[in-house]
Amino acid sequence: MKSLVGWFARNHVAANLLMMTIFIGGLLTLPHIKREVFPEFSADLITVEVVLPGATPEEIEESICVRIEEQIQGLTGVRRITSSSSEGVGRVTVEALKGADLRKLLDDVKIRVDAINNFPVDAEKPVVQELLNTRQVIDVAIYGNTDE
Repeated sequence: MKSLVGWFARNHVAANLLMMTIFIGGLLTLPHIKREVFPEFSADLITVEVVLPGATPEEIEESICVRIEEQIQGLTGVRRITSSSSEGVGRVTVEALKGADLRKLLDDVKIRVDAINNFPVDAEKPVVQELLNTRQVIDVAIYGNTDE
């Protein structure tokens, strides 16, 4: 490394040519760089959540999650189905294949879940929604000696 730096120190023209090559290369690629204010990305996930107050995770798994998974299993565009059960709530997550029409898949999942008529009596209505990734981009704080 020391010999390379020493060589450039002795050969000013080569160092300047390398610098100009990097600078011109950057200018030539500048129009092709993709610039976005808010980058487009999709999580490609659909969640189905059902609340059953007072139920154990095992009861949620048997009476809710398994039934939802069985209904969704045959849909096209589904990459993977996962579920989680906790105290009083069951969540089933549907991961879509890349390039799949997420709106159509969301509608298909809603139709299939709404067709399930053997949920427990105390279970609330299933909430089917697309999982959106939203992040806070900026915080603004204003400070001063003045009233609100």
